[in-house]
Amino acid sequence: MDYTVTIQEEAEKITHAVFHKSVEIVEGQYGHYIYKKDEMIYIPCGGAVYVKNAITEVETCKQYLTLYFDSGDGKRRTILFPREDLVENKIVSLTAYGVQVSKKTADYLIKSIENQEVNVKHLLCHAKLGMAEWNGEKIFKGAKGVGIDSKYTGKLRVSPKGTYANYKKMLKEDVIGHTPMEFLLSASISGLLVDYLKESISVENIMVHMIGESSTGKTTGALLAVSGGSAPDFLGNNFVFSFQDTLNSLMRLIPNSYPTLIDEGSLLTDRDMTQTLYSLSSGTEKRRLSGGMEVNESSRFRTALFLTSEKSILAQCNMNTGLLTRNFEFQNVTWTSSAESADRIKSVVTENYGHIIPRVAKWLLAQDRQELVEKIVQETNAVIKRAREAKTYNNLTERTAKQSALILVAVDIVNEVLKLKLNKEAIGDFMEEHSLVNSVEQVSIGKRAMEWLLQFISKNYTQFLSKDSPKEISNCRGKLENMQTVLLNTDEESGMRLKVTDSEFMKILKEGHFSEKATVLKEWKEMGYLKAQSDRYISRIKIVGDIQVKGYIIQLPVPSNKIGGDGVKDYEEVLEERRKRINKPRQVIKDEYVEDDFFSIDDDDDLDFPEDWK
Repeated sequence: MDYTVTIQEEAEKITHAVFHKSVEIVEGQYGHYIYKKDEMIYIPCGGAVYVKNAITEVETCKQYLTLYFDSGDGKRRTILFPREDLVENKIVSLTAYGVQVSKKTADYLIKSIENQEVNVKHLLCHAKLGMAEWNGEKIFKGAKGVGIDSKYTGKLRVSPKGTYANYKKMLKEDVIGHTPMEFLLSASISGLLVDYLKESISVENIMVHMIGESSTGKTTGALLAVSGGSAPDFLGNNFVFSFQDTLNSLMRLIPNSYPTLIDEGSLLTDRDMTQTLYSLSSGTEKRRLSGGMEVNESSRFRTALFLTSEKSILAQCNMNTGLLTRNFEFQNVTWTSSAESADRIKSVVTENYGHIIPRVAKWLLAQDRQELVEKIVQETNAVIKRAREAKTYNNLTERTAKQSALILVAVDIVNEVLKLKLNKEAIGDFMEEHSLVNSVEQVSIGKRAMEWLLQFISKNYTQFLSKDSPKEISNCRGKLENMQTVLLNTDEESGMRLKVTDSEFMKILKEGHFSEKATVLKEWKEMGYLKAQSDRYISRIKIVGDIQVKGYIIQLPVPSNKIGGDGVKDYEEVLEERRKRINKPRQVIKDEYVEDDFFSIDDDDDLDFPEDWK
């Protein structure tokens, strides 16, 4: 059973601890005294086991004893032994390592160890990394503790290697002056801010997707980000992972504060990444029940994540706008200034790493948290103001501004702590240039759904009834009808409409990774894409003969001569013409749509939608 324990360092040391006077170490052997014929006789039990120190784990307050002994081969061995195993039925396990102990002598060995532990040095250790609290104060747990005298006991390679001077020289020569690399350095530090301020502001992990060919330097840039805290290589025991790892393992392995790389996104093929990205962004593992029907503790982390791939990982997710606000995605950016620079960076960070995160953590702990929060608020407001001035502001701008603000504040921190001169304005412009929420086509789920529908029709044109198709076709997906051109609410012209059944429409949306059908229909109605009565979306339509079915009448934003005829027109040509029409001055065109000509709605029609699929 686990208990909740707190430790007060100011508490007085126990001066009258239990002392087992009948047990002693004599001439390298532990044993005990007995009275025999009015005299004390020492009975040796086995080779002595000595206590070097006692260690308390910060996370659990559990104690461990560093034991050492000389085994039968004459060699000295040292073992970190859980103090909870200092009981008769468990201490005998030390026989596997060369200790002379049996069930009969176990009690004497335990008492021998207890006699020693009172007088040895007591230390602190930690098994987890990142920001935490100890005795009501914020601390940082790295290779060494900051704000606490504690050492890391895990296997991860976070101990600084090489020199800070060599690392900083590389930053000055190959990072400063090249905006993409300056951005990555700043983003790597922003993960510390996310962890440090997690109780003060609501923000999710910083996620940077780096997409491009191998020659763009994306992996080198991501390894630079990792090198500020740990070993930047693919040898294990660090924070470089692969998408070959399962989501459960990633959620357990990713630390707090330390920048982390997940590589090989190209291996994902057609796997749906929606749940993976939501989990990584939130940093919270799904809750699970134990065999005893109790809720197991879920792993949580707050940091900056760098994902590399040759294709967009977001393209393998559903089309919900939520993911757009949780990720930075950079496509075809040349991250390093040259191949020679990339080689120099890799050479330096391989031999010099782990120097930046502890330095920044120490600086952060000395700052007033509320002042940092105010700086983030100021930067957030500045990002929103710039978006308004650039006329790129939309309903998602404020949701993404805080993450941009965290990176901009990290720029100031890097310049202050490392005494560098990162170009904050250029980094801000770089993020805005590649923002996922600055484009109306990207932000509007209605726009994206229509783009997908046009692609789908162009690709599968022969599966739709039209004036050019046979009267009967197999696997019919819907019906295309030419109509008099009308002007939609988006200032686009429509000369064609699609009739599609509700079930078929859901299948088409699902193939395009759109799971929010009601949201798509709502936006389409506002845009003029969807024709229906004012109080509903669904209609009674006729696709084959006089058979009426529930479905949708969708006004396609293309002229009637652009799909069909002698064949399927080039989709990019259709899109380009759409863009040109959007820029035309608005003209009043009479909408000749007559409801009774192509659909009718019964008064008893159900207004509800079928449940969304998963």
